Amino acid sequence: MYLSKLVLNIRDRQARRDLASPYELHRTLWRAFPENDPGRILFRVDSDQRGGAPIVLVQSDLAPDWGRLEERGARYLLGAPDFKEFAPTFATGQQLRFRLRANPTKKLGTSSKQDRLDGNKDNGQRVALLCDVDQVAWLVGKGDKGGFQVPGEWLEQDEGKKRPNFRVDVVPEGWVGTGKEGHTAGRFYAVRFDGVLQVTDPGKFLKTLADGVGSAKGFGFGLLSVAPPR
Repeated sequence: MYLSKLVLNIRDRQARRDLASPYELHRTLWRAFPENDPGRILFRVDSDQRGGAPIVLVQSDLAPDWGRLEERGARYLLGAPDFKEFAPTFATGQQLRFRLRANPTKKLGTSSKQDRLDGNKDNGQRVALLCDVDQVAWLVGKGDKGGFQVPGEWLEQDEGKKRPNFRVDVVPEGWVGTGKEGHTAGRFYAVRFDGVLQVTDPGKFLKTLADGVGSAKGFGFGLLSVAPPR
């Protein structure tokens, strides 16, 4: 895998257009890869806290050629792109800081396995999870399947309700339009998770890192960034 860091120039018209449209930004990033087989491309837009310049982080299967963005104009980027090869290894029990911008959802009306075998198919409707308790539960569930866990526990409350007490901050970013004309969904609900995770299965976790987490990966969601703990 490869990791890239692009700093966009908000004074450039094309850069502003891409920042306003995840679909257009994804199309621009594709220009750095072979047209017929670009491999998996995950990306996320962060802000430089020092100067406020938007930073696009890109994780790709193939090495990028960011020189292909020159047709966007000399002012599209602030400075030269940074990129490096990324070949991490993990150990069971290893703790890491992480950031994930995700689109937590659940499906309603999905057919059971028996219904599908009987020919009654209903793919269901995917709906956003808007409550922080549901969002944390979604993340914990992804960890169970993806080779990691977020340290913490569920605390009992009145009336049988539970409150999450996990090492993660949940930052709602609201509804985000796709910017893709004619796209039926039209928008996604964005949530940023910042916290600590622990690797439970190194092989599964590496695959999770490579594949991304959740849905809407083509619109700037799903990139799981990790770093050593402070």
